[in-house]
Amino acid sequence: MSDRIQEIAERANVPEAFVRQLVAAGALPSEDGELGSREVVRRARLLWSWTAAGLSVETVLALINKGALSLAFLDAPVMALPERLDRSYEQLAAERGVPMSFLQALHQSLGFAPPEPNDRAGEDDATMLEVAALFRAAGVGNDATLRLLAVYADSLRRIAKAEADYYEANIERRLRASGLDERQLIDLGTQLGDRVIGLLERVLLMVYRRHREHLWTEHAINHVEEALDGSGLQQRVPQPPAICFVDLTGYTRLTEERGDEAAAQVASRLAGLVNDISRRRGGRPIRWLGDGGMFYFREPGTAVVAGLDLVERGPTLDLPPTHVGIHTGPVISQDGDVYGKTVNLAARLASYAQAGQVVVSHETAQRSADPQVWFDSLGEVELKGVARPMPLYQAHRRS
Repeated sequence: MSDRIQEIAERANVPEAFVRQLVAAGALPSEDGELGSREVVRRARLLWSWTAAGLSVETVLALINKGALSLAFLDAPVMALPERLDRSYEQLAAERGVPMSFLQALHQSLGFAPPEPNDRAGEDDATMLEVAALFRAAGVGNDATLRLLAVYADSLRRIAKAEADYYEANIERRLRASGLDERQLIDLGTQLGDRVIGLLERVLLMVYRRHREHLWTEHAINHVEEALDGSGLQQRVPQPPAICFVDLTGYTRLTEERGDEAAAQVASRLAGLVNDISRRRGGRPIRWLGDGGMFYFREPGTAVVAGLDLVERGPTLDLPPTHVGIHTGPVISQDGDVYGKTVNLAARLASYAQAGQVVVSHETAQRSADPQVWFDSLGEVELKGVARPMPLYQAHRRS
């Protein structure tokens, strides 16, 4: 029995004394068979977290016995976690030739508390160390890898939070209003989770793969364009298109202050505005970025007028101020997306623009013959990632 308690405590990462308390209270079976090993570990982890929140084991069990609460959701796919290894974090670190401090920093970059050296490591820890080792072999420092993992973790946490908010706002709130109690809500949520979680995880992986393909295609095209520049060969496009980027000012602060749901509503209003302006001005939305987007126009002059429409009409829809960047030049298209130096420069111009500004390149201003528009020179401007200063202009509408 003591060996079993020790194993549960190690796999759940909770104190042995707490597991003994759960067995004594009847919260965990005293022998194998009644619950599978994974279910026992999940239950121990959950009850430990509830105890840390101030709920006693006895109170939780009383609610379960009264039929007011259920632990059935622990068996849902959403609660599945990687298995624990047969060695501690300290042993895993020594095995992989990394300091324990790196393993702890890795957990912190993911948004979790750093583990103790004697805690049992998980399968996911071994996988992440393998990824870090591959990057290290390519000459990448650990700090850069930790920053990348922090981006992954923050994005995935936001996805998981959005799922929970979506379920609570659109399903659970309505069911609670219809008279369902907490046990029924948990049971229904578990049943839905059984059906949908696997599909959602597949969707996330598919979307990630599509974005990855597009971004790595863009990366490869950048290499081709650099090779063209170095060879002295010139691409000749008689009537190059214009790429327009629009961003919302203060979107990150809005998300932090008002939450993801409010930010999503703002992004939806921006999308509606952009679609309307694009349709009327003959443009085509290409890529959405949450706080902005990228659009394609055959005529640079039309792109500039559309950019002015965006910065002028946004405040009427209670949108934060927008800022726009437009560059004109050759682009490469694939699967409805566009790539290349022209796209990258348009994004740089949008980043340089201030709230309410439409900033354009010399090529765009030169090819814009719309009588509604005039341009004010901003001089030669140094942009991040651009080798030479670029002459930029701010577009204005004639009154």
